[in-house]
Amino acid sequence: MARLRFLAHAAAVATIAAGLLTAVLTGTASACSCFPNDNEGWRYARADHVFVAKVLSERVEGSQYVYRAQVGTEYKGDVPHRVEIATHVQGSACGVRLTTGTEYLVFGHGDSSDRRVETAMCSGTRLASGGPPTTTPTGSTTITTTPTTTCATSPAAA
Repeated sequence: MARLRFLAHAAAVATIAAGLLTAVLTGTASACSCFPNDNEGWRYARADHVFVAKVLSERVEGSQYVYRAQVGTEYKGDVPHRVEIATHVQGSACGVRLTTGTEYLVFGHGDSSDRRVETAMCSGTRLASGGPPTTTPTGSTTITTTPTTTCATSPAAA
């Protein structure tokens, strides 16, 4: 009887150890997903701010890249002449990697009164060399499926 109890305890310890090792050694299984059939017109409609900005510097704050940028043309919303653009550091969490010295058309979200907006791959931020934003949504106004389209990893493709 004592031997069976010992084997049961040993099996329980081995199971817990295996579970803990699995939790520690494996990453999270998440991916960035955008709305299916999304387009720039819908991204423009959802954004609080749309503007051209030249990235001046980059820093990391916790799990976010924070880019200091100089604002050029504003298409939507009101942002300060200098603004910080925050995005998640991980592409799997829809983070966008911007390049210092490059101009982007930023689709920003949030209140810019603190001189900061947020963006992500699915927001629509792209290289400014692609021209002004498309401001008219096309296609269906109703999304009937859950977001499943994987975002690209290039800021220009978002």
